[in-house]
Amino acid sequence: MKMIGHSKTVNLVVSLVMAILLSAYVLSTRSATTNGSGSGNFSTLVPEKRATLSVPLNLQFNSDKYVVVGAPSTVKVGIEGSIALVAAAQNRNDIQASADLRGLGVGKHTVKLALRGVNASLTSTVTPQTITVTIARRKTATVPVKVTYDHTKIATGYAVSGTSVDPKSVKISGPKANVEAVTSVEAAVSLDNNTKSTITKSAKLVARDKNGVVVEVNIDASSASVTLNVGPEDSKKLSLSATLKNANGANYTVTFDPKTVTAYGASDILNSISTLSVPVDVTNITSKTTVSVDLPDQTGIDHYSVTKVQATVTPATDSSTSSSSSSSSSSDSASTSSSSSSSSASSSQSSSSS
Repeated sequence: MKMIGHSKTVNLVVSLVMAILLSAYVLSTRSATTNGSGSGNFSTLVPEKRATLSVPLNLQFNSDKYVVVGAPSTVKVGIEGSIALVAAAQNRNDIQASADLRGLGVGKHTVKLALRGVNASLTSTVTPQTITVTIARRKTATVPVKVTYDHTKIATGYAVSGTSVDPKSVKISGPKANVEAVTSVEAAVSLDNNTKSTITKSAKLVARDKNGVVVEVNIDASSASVTLNVGPEDSKKLSLSATLKNANGANYTVTFDPKTVTAYGASDILNSISTLSVPVDVTNITSKTTVSVDLPDQTGIDHYSVTKVQATVTPATDSSTSSSSSSSSSSDSASTSSSSSSSSASSSQSSSSS
């Protein structure tokens, strides 16, 4: 009986110990599950935010030697993460986008963009991820600023007597072919209808070629301050005279059709002139040729009765052909006459001797 009772006691103790151990295991498991679940719930409870930033694009290249065409000035950067980190990124503007063009030669290249300054806890993307640019040798030039405006916006009976612009000239830079194609940098002034008084406005600067087409170059100023002096209009008939371009020392005769034009503008300007000098390009003209030429812009003259005139250009060689022939004939006649006189003189001398 003692053995049986002892066995019962041992069994109870063993059962109790096992129950305690089992309870401890269950509690520890539940605790671990609760902690893990709590941690997961904590992470999911942190609010997140998305934002898109406009970031300047930095191009890394030898700017003293080359110029890059076709690159956007800014790119879009998307960021995602906690509200605090996203807000900090928006406020501090630490994110930078760059394209490394160092080591690349002249020509067209496609390169990947890189981001710097993004917090490691944020997810970021850049759009576009690659850009295609053209690298060309740099050239610079100084070009005067030309003021342009819509003449039809000036009120009837009024004219622009003069203009002033600041800056008067700008530096342009870019690919050699582009810079050489630029013939003017224009400051186009926007006017209200029926403008009757002097105005001063800021005008965007645009580089153009001889055909008025916009040329892609860098301009060291984005805009210019322009003043148009507007006052009552006067008119005057002006005769035309030619100013030869690319004549290279050769002589030409130029006649115009019409021979005179009516100029409209400020009285003081018109009273000081009677002849309008018209540039005529005689490049490659070797025989009598008629070309259409534009009347020049001139300070104080708002517009003309016509915008173009016909110029008939005659090289000196054409106009002197007939006179050369006449001169040759005259010389031959003179030579013959001289010979006859000499013969007569010889005859007379012989007669005297005898």
